[in-house]
Amino acid sequence: MILGKVIGKITATQKDEKLKGASLRIVQLINHQGKKEGSPAAAVDFVQCADQDLVYLVKGREASLPWRPEDAPIDLGIVGIVKEMNKIE
Repeated sequence: MILGKVIGKITATQKDEKLKGASLRIVQLINHQGKKEGSPAAAVDFVQCADQDLVYLVKGREASLPWRPEDAPIDLGIVGIVKEMNKIE
């Protein structure tokens, strides 16, 4: 699983038909020490998270599995909210 921090919401006036009803968020990927990894990315929100939430994400084929139809164009999905975490030193 991948860690990330929700930093915003995406409002789309047009999106793929298979994504109707999907909530899109902007996520900054982070490592287990809390440091940024790469650039912010768009993710489908399956758990109704809020801005600044620390979340678990999945990438690739697994990201589309919670959504119907499963062949929706989803590459990154938020599948959990982290309530507490101990940093690994």
